[in-house]
Amino acid sequence: MTLVTFGCSTVLVVCFLAWVPGRRTWCTVLGAGTLYGFLLHGFVAQGAKYLGWYDPAWIRRPLGEITVTLVAAAVMTALCTPAVQRVFGWVTHPRMAYALHGREHRFGQNR
Repeated sequence: MTLVTFGCSTVLVVCFLAWVPGRRTWCTVLGAGTLYGFLLHGFVAQGAKYLGWYDPAWIRRPLGEITVTLVAAAVMTALCTPAVQRVFGWVTHPRMAYALHGREHRFGQNR
């Protein structure tokens, strides 16, 4: 069964990669920012929880679930935009010069 599962996962990976376009499209920029959406969506979700946005009864009805899904998709798309990448770039790509201070000469030498 494990071998069959690995085989199925390999087929699914190949199918997914077949869908990845070889050229730049509108979603290429968003795809490059998925790390920001992944890391920052928790703050949005916890903020919504703190503000009580999950409490109303209408959210648990079909129309409410569709609304929440559409809002979540819009928020995730917004979190992947280049503007968010510029604002929060210091969090995901910090400058490490302080960590390498005094060690720069080791990395440039041929051994």
